[in-house]
Amino acid sequence: MTRFGKSALAGVALIALSANGPDRTVLPIPAPAFDGKIAENEADATPGTPFRLAAPSDAPNVFLFMSDDVGLAMASTFGGPVPTPNLDRIAQAGVRYNQFHTTGICSPSRAALLTGRNHHDVGFGHLADLPSTFPGYTAEIPRETAPLAEVLKLNGYNTAMFGKTHNVRHADASVAGPFDQWPTGQGFEYFWGIVGGDSDQYEPAIFRGTTRLDDVGPGAPMMDARMASEAIDWVHNQQAAAPDKPFFMYYAPGSTHAPHQAPPEWIARFKGRFDMGWDEMRKLSFARMKQQGVIPASAELTERPEQITAWDSLSPARKAFAARSMEVAAAMLAYQDAQLGRVLDELERTGEGRNLLTILVIGDNGASAESGNEGTLNELGKINGLQEDEAWLTANLDRMGGPLTYEAYPAGWAWAMNTPLRWTKQYTSMLGGIRNGMIMRWSDKGEQRAAAPGSVCPRFGHLVDIAPTVLEAAGLPAPETVNGIAQRAMDGKSLLSSLSRCEADHERTQYFEMGGKIGLWHDGWFLSKDDGRTPWMMVPPPGEPHAWELYNLDEDYSQAHDVSAQNPDRLKSMIALWQEEARRNQVFPLDHRFGFARAMGHRPPAKSEFEYWGKGVSVPAQSAPMFAGRSFTLTADIAPTGAQASGVVVGYGSRFAGWSLYLDKGHPVFTYAASTNPADIVTIRSSKRVTGDAPLVLRLETPGPRQGATLAIRSGEETLATGEVARTFLMPAGLGETLDLGRDLGVDVTDYPGGKDAFEGEIRHVAITLDPPPVRARPQTNSGAGTEGHQ
Repeated sequence: MTRFGKSALAGVALIALSANGPDRTVLPIPAPAFDGKIAENEADATPGTPFRLAAPSDAPNVFLFMSDDVGLAMASTFGGPVPTPNLDRIAQAGVRYNQFHTTGICSPSRAALLTGRNHHDVGFGHLADLPSTFPGYTAEIPRETAPLAEVLKLNGYNTAMFGKTHNVRHADASVAGPFDQWPTGQGFEYFWGIVGGDSDQYEPAIFRGTTRLDDVGPGAPMMDARMASEAIDWVHNQQAAAPDKPFFMYYAPGSTHAPHQAPPEWIARFKGRFDMGWDEMRKLSFARMKQQGVIPASAELTERPEQITAWDSLSPARKAFAARSMEVAAAMLAYQDAQLGRVLDELERTGEGRNLLTILVIGDNGASAESGNEGTLNELGKINGLQEDEAWLTANLDRMGGPLTYEAYPAGWAWAMNTPLRWTKQYTSMLGGIRNGMIMRWSDKGEQRAAAPGSVCPRFGHLVDIAPTVLEAAGLPAPETVNGIAQRAMDGKSLLSSLSRCEADHERTQYFEMGGKIGLWHDGWFLSKDDGRTPWMMVPPPGEPHAWELYNLDEDYSQAHDVSAQNPDRLKSMIALWQEEARRNQVFPLDHRFGFARAMGHRPPAKSEFEYWGKGVSVPAQSAPMFAGRSFTLTADIAPTGAQASGVVVGYGSRFAGWSLYLDKGHPVFTYAASTNPADIVTIRSSKRVTGDAPLVLRLETPGPRQGATLAIRSGEETLATGEVARTFLMPAGLGETLDLGRDLGVDVTDYPGGKDAFEGEIRHVAITLDPPPVRARPQTNSGAGTEGHQ
């Protein structure tokens, strides 16, 4: 692969810059030497020439968008069933790319997008939540691979990011940092959004910069609406302060990732639209895609994998739940598109769209099948052992998409949203996991740069191509040195020329790997090897791994026909090439485990004793004590303001999986919620009030993970309340939830009396001691996707 920065194009740019301006290959650009005259008196001195860092003249504003878990065939822009008029209007003025590729999963895709380099090469061979010490899996972008935002900032751009970052390790996601991997440490001067894999859309855990914002409370706009408003406000302020300075805005909504939630009036728009089921929807989308020219006429509709349930085999109750779950997901995407439209409208209204490069990546991977064939009302329910019978699903149909559900649709819908491709997110061996739609438009002084607006370009593209594309549009070289560190060359190739002329790119090699699933694109051929693990499994099933497969994608757009038997020599050479690319990009060692199984394999030795001081402490759940399957004692030294004091002493997680120790008018109460099902919620309450004269103690005893537990609240040595939990959870839900003192941030664990969670009084000290862990059995293959099954 030709690496950007070593091409003839980059060489031309360097000559021009050297002749007409500063050397931009070394960043930051040093201020020139003082060229005035120094004298003892001001009257005899001569001022020097002012120096102000500036981008090249006519450098465009850049609006980069990437959505989350949106398959190729979900949005109407690429023939899907969900109307996305704002994506459509950009496509009509620009170019759509139907052979654009991602890395198959969240964190790696974002790292590749923002650095222009292969994901393992920048330490993101897997999720930020599941790092290891192997070079390709550290979940830390090295200083030798400066991100696009840093390069643009050091060349005179203002930079801002809104939405989801999933490139911060959990251990670094607290007020203690370090913050070098946060957006503000990766070149973004301004950041507003979530830090982690998913978020509740009603009560998201929002950060501005590196500071957690206070909860907005019930009734506030959903996250997508708030995010659009924040982006618009930032543009207004940036242009007021520096109207001649170009900006780079990265807009990355986390919606369309589970939990699927949307305003009820938007959900109502899709009522009955998916009653036909996923098998029929695949056929309908396939026909639309061909009609729109999104896929070639020769493309074939691949068959449903045997591991995905046929729609007709579902019971009426399961069909009703599944159809409703897709209605919610569709509403979520439609609502996201409407908020995107607000931002695009404002850019046009303020004139910022006159010289604007717009790049829209529709999904960071294929649609997600991680909730298995049944789907769920609670995204992390499978790892927590949640059982949802038909009666419970039916009882919640009208609540779906609202603040009391944390749902994800069944695998069949993910497969349908990836029409006509095979499989889903996580599959780097199948196109359904890695092929996503992309749109590019460049409005230059009001004129569209696209030679054929509305066209579909079949040129191969990958996330690593975006950074080189932006740099070429801005007239900037890939830097050789950033902040004193020599830079590794970018792996991508600019796609900018394809706006004026779309040509196939057969001088290209691109590897794919995630969780042991292997892919390689080379000169129009695709090498594939799978391991049999479905997205809802933590480890592959026993038995021999799948054989190598080979596909001629020039003739087989959908990856329908394995031609390895007919091309043994090509198969052999492709395997050797994959091995070479894997070694070059730090892919080895391969690790087929996923989720909780992978986390346990790489987790450092856990602490057993923790101390916290004062109200206002908030610790990311993955940096908090690891309560999973552990007995523990919590001792709190509190000073309530009076006999009627209320509020949270310690809260952990949310109502979807969490617990809280709190006071209700002086009475200690403990609520343990393994899910929102009343059968999974236990509350014990003391009939006596506490004054703080003696420590408040909570004791939970359990024999192991996902088993029952006994509960006891004590004041000193006096037992105040006892109870039992039928089933403990492994992980709190969702992934942005925290361990909090004196409040319950994010989604509340329970409905607190009077709607108040702030503790009335002082919390002097909290100590948590974990008992020694029980012996863990090897996770079973059907245990659910686990820690980050949904990313």
